[in-house]
Amino acid sequence: MKLIGFVQALLLNISVIAGLNDPQLKVSPSGFLQALLENNALTQVVNLDELRGAAGQDPTIKVRYQQRGTEDEVTDRDDCDTNITPEWKEAEIGHPLFSKIGIFISDEQMRKYQSEATATLAAGTPSAPLMLALYETILVHTNALIQKIDRNLISAQSTKWGANAAYGLSKSAQTIRLDEKASMVDGFVKIITDAQANEINDQLIVVGNGLVNAFDVYNRFKTGVDGQGFGKLAFNTYNDPKTATTWGKNHFGIFAKGNIGFVDFNKNVGSYAGEKGGSIFFTLPIPAVLANGELTTLKLDAQLKYRDCPVYDGQGKKVADRGWLLILSKSYGLFNLPDNAFREGDPLYGVNGSLHYIATYGDAQPSASSAASSPSAAASSPAAESSSSSGAEGGEGGEGTQS
Repeated sequence: MKLIGFVQALLLNISVIAGLNDPQLKVSPSGFLQALLENNALTQVVNLDELRGAAGQDPTIKVRYQQRGTEDEVTDRDDCDTNITPEWKEAEIGHPLFSKIGIFISDEQMRKYQSEATATLAAGTPSAPLMLALYETILVHTNALIQKIDRNLISAQSTKWGANAAYGLSKSAQTIRLDEKASMVDGFVKIITDAQANEINDQLIVVGNGLVNAFDVYNRFKTGVDGQGFGKLAFNTYNDPKTATTWGKNHFGIFAKGNIGFVDFNKNVGSYAGEKGGSIFFTLPIPAVLANGELTTLKLDAQLKYRDCPVYDGQGKKVADRGWLLILSKSYGLFNLPDNAFREGDPLYGVNGSLHYIATYGDAQPSASSAASSPSAAASSPAAESSSSSGAEGGEGGEGTQS
């Protein structure tokens, strides 16, 4: 099977197209996934690929940490006795999640693509209409794959909420009233003081749905100060309607920078790439534009496999001819600061930088289903998933949260 040229030409064309500014040729991650890509804690692990060893290998990678000391370790007596014993903890950086999608290319289409690919490689020219058409088809399906990745990450987060030191180390979702008028004991001010109680520094990362997004949009439209002397609030919100059916309607999360990250892993690299057993394995870089305008790349694992017999449904109707399957997949995971980052007895015991809230407005109170901290009890109103753009471009977000 000699279709490597097709793969090489596809990679060549995508690398050229990625440099254009046409938005339809880029994938735009939204909501929670977008927040993770823009604020990924794992970018601080500069030797992650080196730790994994040879390309395509998948050893267990762990982060090593110590819990900070507590007052009960301190003595006021001058002697040689000490209770302090350095104790190292470990947490795995894993990628237990997997998503894939397939694209069928008939023999007739493949003959055209293969001819075009060969000509492209020989002439050294960037893209031809057929290759561009194939790339656009890939993007259509890739957007579905990315939405599924986002939903799986949201589900993973629903079991990883940390303790909130402002509420007696409770992990339950706490109610915050977000009104037009500021309050010293609620709303935006309460979020800031909660962040201080949890010793969260730097800007806050806010992800959620419903009222929290409306609050962000309302503040971004301010052109001056209000009657209380407040102008635009630095409240950087990533709107994700999918959180409504998993976390709950009007639920949102406050995340500390450096405490959460997207775990990215590719299988089809190094000695695991190439032609093997009737398939070609390779990686496909997809250009992604983030809300802040920066470009990044989502690298997908790809498999090109031949289906040598037509496919028929239960009624004997042919649904697919002989042809090729292009299978795109992603292995990934969600990294959170370990729950035991602080030792028992520490004021922040159980805090992991992921705080769960429910937004209300005026005198409205959350329903029983919305107020439930259990993901299974979260509200699942389809109306909560109405489409809305991310408010990520609205300010720096919670910059005054120095503890």
